[in-house]
Amino acid sequence: MSLEGVRRTLVDRLDEGDRGDRGWFVITRVHVAVSWLKAIAEYLENRGGGGSIQLTDHDYQRLARIIGTEVDDPGVQLRRHHLLVMDKPLQLLQRVNGTRWHQTVLTDRGRDLAYTDDPAAVLEQSLSAIRFAVEPWTPRNRVGQYGDFDLRAYKVTKQVLKRCEGYIDRNEFDFFVSRIRRRGEASKAAAAITAYRALTPEEQDTLHSEVRDRIPGDKAYSNWRDVGLHTFSLFSLGTSMVREGTRLLLTADWVGAQAVPAAAPVAPAPPPQLRIPEPPEVEELLSPPATRVSNDGADAESFVAKVLRSQGWEVAFYTNRRGYGFDLWARRQDRAMVVEVKSSVAALGAVSLTPTEYRAAQEHGDSYVLALVEHMDSVSPRLRMIQNPVAALQVEERRSASYVIARAEWLRVADRVA
Repeated sequence: MSLEGVRRTLVDRLDEGDRGDRGWFVITRVHVAVSWLKAIAEYLENRGGGGSIQLTDHDYQRLARIIGTEVDDPGVQLRRHHLLVMDKPLQLLQRVNGTRWHQTVLTDRGRDLAYTDDPAAVLEQSLSAIRFAVEPWTPRNRVGQYGDFDLRAYKVTKQVLKRCEGYIDRNEFDFFVSRIRRRGEASKAAAAITAYRALTPEEQDTLHSEVRDRIPGDKAYSNWRDVGLHTFSLFSLGTSMVREGTRLLLTADWVGAQAVPAAAPVAPAPPPQLRIPEPPEVEELLSPPATRVSNDGADAESFVAKVLRSQGWEVAFYTNRRGYGFDLWARRQDRAMVVEVKSSVAALGAVSLTPTEYRAAQEHGDSYVLALVEHMDSVSPRLRMIQNPVAALQVEERRSASYVIARAEWLRVADRVA
């Protein structure tokens, strides 16, 4: 397909609407994260005791701490963005009295999110159910504005990703994917994306101008561009997709994402590709160890589980169990391993193992894997995995009975070429 063919595909769809930003608008302008979705669900479940809750100023102040805001009236921000996305489109909570926020109740799926160790699995169900633009997933006023759209946006996006080397970038989403109106148009959008990638940067810029000229005002244009990336964040909540900067990837392809060429004139040398260790055959680990005591979980474990499942591993969570010394149990056919996850919202420094974790690493040997997640709260998390860390790494025993692995030491092994 030539430049003119791609332009015609885009313009024909633009001509069907009154302006250039008439594409999917499935969420409000907020970066959606698993951490605050789950924390809000837990708060509402505990506060409401399984029933409805009348939100007070005190509740909004408590919820403001969860989302990390210090505005004078956090209720306005929560109702317009965070609580709204939990209502529409995720259907994790409902307003008891129609459009008013005075009384709120978690849905069954919202309660599942409050109690689960694996929020990505719960959110995958919510995302798969979303229909745009149909009530109750889409507000009534937007249903009227986008009445000719009726599709399961998350599922259609997966179809396009599978046809486009497992990824799309924000321009491809804005120009082609977000304009799909019926499920059967996924293949046409994928063909347009493939042709778009073959164009020169100058030719691609002409398409940007075509759309930009149809959107009235800088604010409307900025909002339209933001919504695409917020949708990327929304879709990356489940098990199927991962957001990395301005790209959305199938989780299975994220493991080998460094093979996808960067959209830059000169691409930097790619970091080493993630290698998931191959554990030995150990019969006693082929069934999940018996559960013990429950404790709190974390987003990083859910992220690592999502990556492992994308590669065919069955995963059980030990995030909330004490006394085991690992966070995840994973099995694929006749191989099984246990995984301890260490994470940071920035770069990881030295990594400490508790005495329990160190003993578990010694006990399980090559079946024990250390998963290191950096920049967990960013749009580009980095995962490395090290097999049998107490044998592969130089470990320093501290007097506090923790076992510390210096960053330079775990980088030496994690990034070593196989």
